[in-house]
Amino acid sequence: MMSKTILVPTDFSIICENAMMHAAGISKQIGANIILTHVINSDTKVYLKKNKLSKDAVLEYLQDYQKRLIENFDLLVDIRVVEGKITEQIPKLVKELEIDLLMFGTHGKKGMQIITGSHAMKLINAVNIPVLVVQKRGFEEGYKTIVFPVNTSTEYNAKLNWTIFIAQSFHSTVKLFVYNEPRVEVKAKMKLVLENIRNAFLTHKINFTENIAEFETDFPKQTMEFAISNNAQLVTIKVDNDEFEPSFIVGSPEEKMLFNTAQIPVFCAQQKP
Repeated sequence: MMSKTILVPTDFSIICENAMMHAAGISKQIGANIILTHVINSDTKVYLKKNKLSKDAVLEYLQDYQKRLIENFDLLVDIRVVEGKITEQIPKLVKELEIDLLMFGTHGKKGMQIITGSHAMKLINAVNIPVLVVQKRGFEEGYKTIVFPVNTSTEYNAKLNWTIFIAQSFHSTVKLFVYNEPRVEVKAKMKLVLENIRNAFLTHKINFTENIAEFETDFPKQTMEFAISNNAQLVTIKVDNDEFEPSFIVGSPEEKMLFNTAQIPVFCAQQKP
């Protein structure tokens, strides 16, 4: 598997510029192309009106980003300007342009738009491809340490395959962080899942370690504390079913992980039809 095209929506904020730099670093490493886009929505129109700018300014901003990426990284970079709702237009672009990876920056304050909290989750849930979400932490030397939480779910193929791909691309060490499951029958299923994960990493010659979470505590919170204590550059989660059962209720654990205090990028794997 190789990601060939990365779509990066931007609201021209510093956080979104950081997402663009992560995309550039990944693209340089794996030989992918980048498509930069801005969805002109009501937030954009308010911003343009307030600053007495026309819609042409959006294209000019994107062209400036495009020029910088081409000159600094020698990448193939295209741009798209569309209009409408972000959660409708981005999925359309993903399908039309056959995007392999969606990447965006998320923040607590407005740039030209808002991509934060539930907005980010809505955008992730609106597409059927993996999404890499970044905050302020820079790309630096890539993703040398990856935290891979393992819970009661048995469906890890998409997350496992992408983690292997990223680890091979960046010569990463993967740190398995395993939920401390008290139920005997579930624990037996988890043992089989873990064995499959270990075998996959060994087959692909991925360096990995294994750690067990504390018993009966907040697993998503523990996961991020573990990532912070190990100076991880990436956390891989899956968002298409039940990774954070039984603590997952209405999306809040995933949202908290996206907005973790250490600003660690979060790779959201999913495999929808």
